[in-house]
Amino acid sequence: MNLNLTKIMFFIMLMFSTLVSISSSNWLSMWMGLELNLFSIIPILNFKSSIYSIEATMKYFLIQAFASILLLIFLINKNFFFFINSNFMIIMPLLMKLSLMPFHLWLPSMMEGLNWIACLLMMTWQKISPLIMISYLNTNKNLIFLFTLISMNSIFGLNQNSMRKILAMSSINNSTWMLFAIVLNNKLWMNYFLIYSMLNFLMIKILNNYNINYINQLKFFNLNFFFKLNMLMLIFSIMGLPPMIGFLMKWMLIKNLIYNNMYMVMMMLIMLTILNLFFYIKMSYFMLFNFNLFNKWFLQFKKNNYNFFLFMNFFSLFFSYLIFY
Repeated sequence: MNLNLTKIMFFIMLMFSTLVSISSSNWLSMWMGLELNLFSIIPILNFKSSIYSIEATMKYFLIQAFASILLLIFLINKNFFFFINSNFMIIMPLLMKLSLMPFHLWLPSMMEGLNWIACLLMMTWQKISPLIMISYLNTNKNLIFLFTLISMNSIFGLNQNSMRKILAMSSINNSTWMLFAIVLNNKLWMNYFLIYSMLNFLMIKILNNYNINYINQLKFFNLNFFFKLNMLMLIFSIMGLPPMIGFLMKWMLIKNLIYNNMYMVMMMLIMLTILNLFFYIKMSYFMLFNFNLFNKWFLQFKKNNYNFFLFMNFFSLFFSYLIFY
């Protein structure tokens, strides 16, 4: 499928379907937007068709179709359930679509078969509609506790070597933070989502350019010193280490949780993110502590488009401090 017009049509349908979901005033239209979204992403996942991408697409279709059927049943029979006050039944299929605990194990195995562009879409764009639909529901304290349990998925990423699986686990962990952000404050979620998407885009661009699929390939990542430095900064940023822009998004949410006296939830989130740090450190280990040879004049007269992003990533907190305080 190399026709550019076809690609453009499916991408426009994908954007349109998400807009349908998030701008609808009733649940049935939102469900329709989700269905349209499913039908438009399936060809996108298969642009570079292979056995693995077809298998991944099949998994995705079955799980999303099952979640859609559940959602439709719960929406039609909402009055018959005795969970009328709590929206637990409607949140369940949406969590399945978001691939959050306990319905999260399909995402890493599915992403293993996709190309990097499809992975980026799965980790960013596909999360918008279900998250916004969850924000329309009334959430009570029980559900917030449930969200905290959702973030227990970090453990599954500890023994992974595939970059796609590690990024998928990171995406599941960040989705939990986004879930809290959207329940507390929509604007906070927008900021978090934009920063997260930008970091993911830059990371996947480097991985795609150098065709890196597994952690041990980072050992031989000696092609360009600036790329290596940039990759390291991006890893630190997604980890959420303080001078980087990735810390800014987590910092905003932590401040909001403190304002709302949700100390227990905040402690849980921070402790479980520390588990996530382990597999990021494993990634940076191969890049930092590897014998690297280059001449000193290698650093001179180098044109590098990524310097601006590196600069923004590193000094973002300093600028935001100047602007907001």
